[in-house]
Amino acid sequence: MFSLSARRGHFSSLCFAGRGLLLAAGMGLPLLTQAQDTGSTPAQGRDYTLFRPVPRDSLQELRPDRPGVSESPFTVDPGHFQVESDLLRLLNKRAPDHRERDLHFNHVLLKLGLTMRTDVQVQLDSYSWQKQWNEQQQPERRQGFGDLTVRVKRSLAGEHGKPDALAVMALVRLPVGSAVGTRAAEYGLMVPYSHDFSKELNVQIQLRSELNYDDAASRRFVLLGPSTAIDYEFSPFWSAFAEVAGQWDVRQTAWQASVNVGPQLHLSNNLILDGGAHLALTPATDHEYFLGFSFRH
Repeated sequence: MFSLSARRGHFSSLCFAGRGLLLAAGMGLPLLTQAQDTGSTPAQGRDYTLFRPVPRDSLQELRPDRPGVSESPFTVDPGHFQVESDLLRLLNKRAPDHRERDLHFNHVLLKLGLTMRTDVQVQLDSYSWQKQWNEQQQPERRQGFGDLTVRVKRSLAGEHGKPDALAVMALVRLPVGSAVGTRAAEYGLMVPYSHDFSKELNVQIQLRSELNYDDAASRRFVLLGPSTAIDYEFSPFWSAFAEVAGQWDVRQTAWQASVNVGPQLHLSNNLILDGGAHLALTPATDHEYFLGFSFRH
């Protein structure tokens, strides 16, 4: 268990990283009073950058990476800032001789558009509470601030208004948490693809691989995580998604899988609320319940 001063030091590191990204965003963003869209055609093929932002009346449709496992192949418009947050997420895992429960608060993803095809992202695992127990031992509890993940997404093909889009995203997860999170740097690569069958119906496919660290065994392992999702817009105000996600790593002999579902409320062109559940299809898979939002400025 780490001391209180160490926890404060890790928290200060997280806050410093968040302030740095926010400061960079402020250098290229329009004023908050200009936050309303007019619904004009999205800007395409122009030389917009972080320091020459896309006009607010030409922003592309808000298509965040949440709420499912499958990421969006679309990047944030250059010069604009996006926040995607798990306000609350509950995870439950049950094995024959072991149980786990995790509660996450405000795990937030901060995104900044650099060019028409590239954005940079910082994920802050703000606070987690974890409990593990079985019938023979007393429960073990851990809580604190978690890891910091830096991600870069690059759009390879596709624009808003076109049916197909493809991107690649690389990430590095840094072990800055004190009591929760990983104990060594972890790395990942994702390739998300999207196809719009119509304005209402969208299908996403993603291939994900990560090089993670097992603290108990003190060794690294490879994780593979394919997923596919369907998103349907019932009205301009609300839509829903359904997703099947799998996961396998070299430490196990069978795949883990879940079906993920939930609604999304489109409160404005720049704000989406979402919620839902990840329902386990295999015994070793977590059951998850979450509530979150996506906001663009």
